[in-house]
Amino acid sequence: MKYFFKKIVQFYLKLFTKIILWRFKPFIIAVAGSTNKTVVKEYILKFLREKYGEEEVRGNPRSYNTEIGVPLAILYLDSGESSFWKWWKVLIQAKMKALFSRKFPSKLVLELGVEKKDDMEYLLEMVRPSWVVVTNIEGNYSDAQSNLDDIFEEMKILAQKLPKSGKIILNFDDERVKNLAEFSKAEVISYGISSEADARAENIKTTVQGQTFNFAFQGKEESVEIKKYGRHNVYAWMIAKIVKEII
Repeated sequence: MKYFFKKIVQFYLKLFTKIILWRFKPFIIAVAGSTNKTVVKEYILKFLREKYGEEEVRGNPRSYNTEIGVPLAILYLDSGESSFWKWWKVLIQAKMKALFSRKFPSKLVLELGVEKKDDMEYLLEMVRPSWVVVTNIEGNYSDAQSNLDDIFEEMKILAQKLPKSGKIILNFDDERVKNLAEFSKAEVISYGISSEADARAENIKTTVQGQTFNFAFQGKEESVEIKKYGRHNVYAWMIAKIVKEII
């Protein structure tokens, strides 16, 4: 997409997104971090759809989590890809949905992806999350324009902009994420394997079918079995369970 036309598309998608969010005022859960956003989003969607129904909960299709992807996710529209005419059609559909739609989910679970400085500020001009989840700020971040310290600064903006009435769910096994707690006036709920965490996974074991662990939260403990491998799936399950329990 040519630079000038891309700016026009961004402007109108942002405008129509702000209109539809103003009209329907959904409860928004933002999922941010350097990795594992999609798997966490999918777990939260699964748990909340079980509780509230398919039509009441929407998330980003695929990984629509950038300045153009987020409004497409909210408006539930496909990308125009590299076609000028497809994008005009997308903008017309966006306008119709923003102004005339009668139905909209009561809850949105949105990945917020950042690649460089000021990306988070731009996304928060459209989206004002009620709750925030931060997965991690670690690993080999792939974008040459940013490093993990830059990503921390973007996550810090997200923490600072969250209202006092909100909740921020933080991975206390990640030191950078843990440090975000001091920048938010919202209630902090921590998760992880650390004994400091409010919600903890204990006694994690790998089985033939996946993983088992004990989940401790709010004075309760339950045995859990998930049919997927990898520590990231344990974290994602915990986050989704926390959200489902307290929403």
